[in-house]
Amino acid sequence: MRKYAWVQSAPVPVKLTDIKKRLLKSEVQTFTENSLKLSKSINRFEVKAGRIYFYHLVEQFGWEDLDSRFIVPLIDGKYIEFKYARITIYPQQCTLDWQRPNDQWMTIFTGTLNECLQHMHERDEWFM
Repeated sequence: MRKYAWVQSAPVPVKLTDIKKRLLKSEVQTFTENSLKLSKSINRFEVKAGRIYFYHLVEQFGWEDLDSRFIVPLIDGKYIEFKYARITIYPQQCTLDWQRPNDQWMTIFTGTLNECLQHMHERDEWFM
């Protein structure tokens, strides 16, 4: 006799229409421009697959050495772009995620989009 059990799978991010993507981009753009910390830290952001990815530039040292070789291409010959954070948008809530050094994402806050942006603005121990 077979036994059946319900298994709850991981939540799936919402599918965003073009209109919702534009609204999200404008909302995040205005928040980052008004935040002194985030405007300095975040170089760019993009919305894809129900998530908002934030990127920042880090200057690489040793770029003037002609013999040094870098694994990834550098921007303007001396900057490398790293993921700063991501916000995953679910039907009922959003999560603010931080990328660990082993490239796994870790959720550090759950709330609305504005609460996640505010948390990213206020917390210095995760986002430097």
